[in-house]
Amino acid sequence: MSLNKLIAFGYFWAVAKMLGPQITGTYFFSVSVTSIFVVLADLGITQVIILTYAGAKENADRILGSAVRIKLLLLPIAILASFGYGYFKEADATTLAAIGLACLVMAADTFHLMLYGALRGKQDLRPEALGMLIGQSLTAVFSLSAAWLGLGAKGLVGGLLLGSTWNLIWAWRKSRQYGIHLVKPTLQDIKYLVKMALPFAIAGLAVKTYSFLDTLFVEAFQGLTAVGVYSVAYKMTYAPQFIPMTVIAAVYPALAAAWARKDTEKVRKAYTGALRLMAFLGFSIAAGLSALAPKIIPIFYGHKFNGAIAPFEILPWVLLAIFMDFPIGALLNASNRAHLKTTAMVITMFVCIVMNVLLVPTFGTIGAAWASVITFYCLFLMGAFFARNDAGGWKVVAWILARAGVAAAICWYVWREISSFLPFPAAFVLGSAVAVAMAFLFRIITYRDLEFILKLRKFKMNEEEEVHVDV
Repeated sequence: MSLNKLIAFGYFWAVAKMLGPQITGTYFFSVSVTSIFVVLADLGITQVIILTYAGAKENADRILGSAVRIKLLLLPIAILASFGYGYFKEADATTLAAIGLACLVMAADTFHLMLYGALRGKQDLRPEALGMLIGQSLTAVFSLSAAWLGLGAKGLVGGLLLGSTWNLIWAWRKSRQYGIHLVKPTLQDIKYLVKMALPFAIAGLAVKTYSFLDTLFVEAFQGLTAVGVYSVAYKMTYAPQFIPMTVIAAVYPALAAAWARKDTEKVRKAYTGALRLMAFLGFSIAAGLSALAPKIIPIFYGHKFNGAIAPFEILPWVLLAIFMDFPIGALLNASNRAHLKTTAMVITMFVCIVMNVLLVPTFGTIGAAWASVITFYCLFLMGAFFARNDAGGWKVVAWILARAGVAAAICWYVWREISSFLPFPAAFVLGSAVAVAMAFLFRIITYRDLEFILKLRKFKMNEEEEVHVDV
């Protein structure tokens, strides 16, 4: 997955640099619209398919048949909602055409992700990994070609459509090979699917809202060019999210096993150790990106995207909250308390709406950046509150966050100062060294944590192993 994200970031960087803010903004806005309304075409169904096949239920193929039928009913609603938003916004013909192509991408995605979910439930991720890698590569090649040929936003969305169509065909073929078939469902199967999907639908709606609402607000009040500028800061900020995914893939088995044995001490050690590690990664990346923003944007995107510097100095600070939220989500899922995480997501969604309403009309992209920061810290703090007892009390989490905040402030200042007289590579290296030093000085990480970090290459962690606790 990290390779896919690297490819996606790489071709976005290239096409944005070639095409400039206006076309990039049209593309990003079109995809953001369908990214929000795609939840209407899924409503948590894919997650239920994963659980159904993982549980080896006899009616799994009938549940899949139910899912296809329901999605065929929901998909037109999602498409109409996407187009309706475009017409409501009085989008021009080019933008509407891009939204139309993005709707086709949405249609292909909602079905291939469902089929990949069935394969994932079969405990084999290889078909999905290979299919997604090839699909992402096809998208990258087509999008770069479209940018070079001057096909504009429609050409870029066409690249997404090619990759999604490939994934749909590949997922269908592989699901047949694994003995997955569409079987006519009964009424009970449909009722079961709807009932099981509801919590996932609520969570999905919340996530899509607080992930993409800022883009829609920026377009509404500042136009597509501002969206193009903001998209650069957005992509640069969220690119490192594969890092906590890798760590949590290692920590989750230890958390789940310790919780199943009711070993509260081991749960506490694994959980707080993961929080500290995420705090170190989060504060160092956030401080580095924010402090070096005036150098990063011109170097990577050119001066035509200089408007992205201001939001990019703010937006990376979401990473500390996002990174530290990963262990919380893993713990709540491992301990059968996912409903608490869903509650936090729903509350966060409303916070996101309020913050964007208050900040974007007046402050534009800077307001959108601050709205995102406030939103994700609310999500993190609510999750930390729900899991406070597993850490040994709320003060433990607050103390980790406080140390990370002070270390981040020092690192930001050092990075900012040295970047004013050193070239970017030297400033990056020296600032990184300072971040590591601050992490050890404030005991956010310790030498014993390094043993755990080295084991991350295995992408898993034996249930008897643990992240060293030193809060």
